[in-house]
Formats: sequence, C-alpha cells, structure tokens
Amino acid sequence: MTTSVDTETHEPLSSVEDEAPYKAFSTRYRNYVLALLTLGYVFNFVDRQVMTILLEPIKAEFNASDTEMGLLSGLAFALFYAVLGIPVARLADRWSRRNVLAMSMATWSAVTALCATAGSFAHLAVLRVGVGIGEAGGTPPSQALITDYFPPERRALAQGVLAAAPNLGILVGLFGGALLAEALGWRMVFLVFGIPGVLLAILLFFTVKEPRRQPRSAVGDESLLVAIKGITRLPGFLWIASGVGFAGIAGYGLGIWSPSFLVRVHAMSLVDAGLWLGLIGVFGGTLGAVTGGLLVDRLARKDPRWQLRVPVIGLLIALPTQLAFVLWPETHRIGGPDGLPFALVFMGISAVFASFWIAPSYAAVQNLVPAHWRTQASALMLLAINLLGLGLGPLVVGMLSDYFAYTGANSIRWALVVVLSTCIFGAWCYWRGSVPYARAVSR
Repeated sequence: MTTSVDTETHEPLSSVEDEAPYKAFSTRYRNYVLALLTLGYVFNFVDRQVMTILLEPIKAEFNASDTEMGLLSGLAFALFYAVLGIPVARLADRWSRRNVLAMSMATWSAVTALCATAGSFAHLAVLRVGVGIGEAGGTPPSQALITDYFPPERRALAQGVLAAAPNLGILVGLFGGALLAEALGWRMVFLVFGIPGVLLAILLFFTVKEPRRQPRSAVGDESLLVAIKGITRLPGFLWIASGVGFAGIAGYGLGIWSPSFLVRVHAMSLVDAGLWLGLIGVFGGTLGAVTGGLLVDRLARKDPRWQLRVPVIGLLIALPTQLAFVLWPETHRIGGPDGLPFALVFMGISAVFASFWIAPSYAAVQNLVPAHWRTQASALMLLAINLLGLGLGPLVVGMLSDYFAYTGANSIRWALVVVLSTCIFGAWCYWRGSVPYARAVSR
C-alpha cells in the first residue's frame, strides 16, 4: 500500500483506496481548491445578480413595468436554472463534478457577455434564460466537491467560506456594475463581467482534481426519480428545503429590489446605492455566513438540533431590522439633509443575521445524504431556493409594486414589507425540521 504525506501537517495520508477522499489531498491543495471554487462562485453571483443594479436603466430603455422587470431578474433566470440543476447534478454525480462545473462556468459566462447584444426586452429575457441554463451546473458540484475535499468537522466552515462568495459578487456586481453603467452604458457591464469567467473555467478544468469516487457497484443504478424520492424521504429534508425556499423569497425579493428602492424612495444615485449595498453585502453578509458556520460547528457537536436552530435565530433577528430598513423615514439621514439614509444602518445589521441560514442548511443536507446523492441533493435544495426565492421573490415584489402604484414611489416600499414577512414561515420550517434531522444524523 502506498502512502503520501500532508505537506503542511507532515501526517501520513493513507492509500486513496482505503481512506476517505479528503485524505488524499494536502491541506494546502484543499485550500487552493476552496479558493478557486469560491472565486468561481463569485463570478456565478456577479453574472446572476448584475441585473439587480441595471433594473432602472434597462426598464427605462425598454419601457418595461415593474412586473416585467421582476420576471426578467427572477423567474426568467430561475426556472431553467433550478429545474435543469437536478439532471445536471445527476450527471455530475455519475461522471465528473469538476468537468460539469468547468463546462457550466464557461457557458454562463459566455452568455452573460452576449447579453450586451440584446436588442429588445424579449431578446434579453431569452439570453437570461441561457445564463440560467449555464449556471444550473455551478453550485451543486462545488458543494459536493467541498464535501469530499474536507473532513466532516471542517465542512460547515468550508461551506461558510463558499457561501460568503455571493457577498463579494454582490459588491463587484452592484458597485462595479453601477460605475460601468454610468460611464459606458448597461450593455458594457455584461461584456466586462462575462469574459473573465470563461478564463477561470479553463484554469479550473486543468488544475482541480476530481476526488476518488465510490465504485459504481456501491452507488447503485437507480433512476433519477428513485434518487429524488430517496432524498426527499430523508428525515428533515423537506423541512430544510421549505425553510430555504421561504427565507429565499424574502432574501431575494429584498436583495434584487434594494437598489431601486434606494433610488426611488431615498433619492440615491445608482453608483452610491451600488457602493453601499455592495459593502454591506461583503462585510455583513460574509460575517454572517462565516459566523453561522462557526456557531453550528461548535453547537451541533453537543446537540445536532442547532444545525437548523441557528438559522431560526438569524431569521427572527433579521426580520425586524429589514423592516426598519424599508420603513425608516427618508428624511432621517446621517450627517444632515444631504447625507446617507439612516435606513442603511439597519440594512447592515440585517445582512449579518440574514446570512445565518445559508451554510448550515447546505451542510445539513450534505450530512444527511449518502455520498452518491450529494450533488443531486444540493440541486434539489437549489430548486427550492430558486423557484421560490429567486423565481417568486423579485416577481412578487414587482407585481405588488405595480399594484401599489397609487402610492407613488412608496409602492416598492409596501411591496417589500409584504414579501419580507415570508421569512417567518422559513423560521418555522427550520424549527420543525431540527428534531427529525437531529435524530437522523445521531443514528
């Protein structure tokens, strides 16, 4: 039997035929892969969320309604992204997660660049569908790779690092996108943000190794439907997926429409709104995602129920601060009448706690499922968060904003108040799922 040595800890690594997959890699290489996957997730979110900062200029050019913009920024992308994620994840589980991720990254990045050529609202909607199709193979393979690259006691933290990537993507997309849109127009934003992802996909393909897989005979040859039934019957899975979905409606609804809210209600410029929301996302969201992972790693060792109860705490603290952000008077500003809206303080606080549910949720599902279902289980989670969260959140806000149009600029304010209330249902689902989840992982 051959052995290798961890170049940093100098501990022997047993033969890959006898040990868990993560023991075949050095600590340094694991961290390199985590960094590369995280950077890929940054581009994933930049290309996905760039529409957020461009809603107002695109709406003006194509003379679209808020409902149409909600459809463009949400369901047009989310429907194909979520539904195709399951068969693509199955392909990754049965073939190569590294290859599927690299091909998907190259596809969504190239189509993002093509959005610069859109000549009509319908044309842009079709291209956003293409971005969604490409991104269907992005997140589940990354999460499954992390599970094989890291030991169980470090997975929640590693998933927390990955989950922090969207926050950096939000800063790049919001602030960078606003600067580019103001200087060069909204079309150039898609071109500049799309091209680097193609180059990263090439680097990932040639430098990331596919961890050892279970022998095919051990995995079984069940159909996709059988795999889905098996995953959804796991104790607590449907409660976790429902919690993620309801939390996503509130989170995506607020996240997608926050720039427009600040521009319309608080009279901020697009660049200022992008800068401050981006900074809040990076520092508040990253702190919340990593802290949530650390709390779960510590608390769940003694009581597995904390894996899902930490998200409950985060959601219930985030809700009142999010409502304060939306309802705070626009006349109350920091430093006088020309200063920043004081409401941004509450947005900063909420960003920390609203991120508590992300890493624990995905880590919980990875802990529940057998190895050969991990990528497909992540895809089912993404189906919930994207069909409910990204698909319905922005669309419902847009529809309600059009419904409340008689209130003027405040229409988006009241729409956000209604949508934010859905996180209460998310917290309830997490709480209900904590007991069956704990029983399952304890066995």
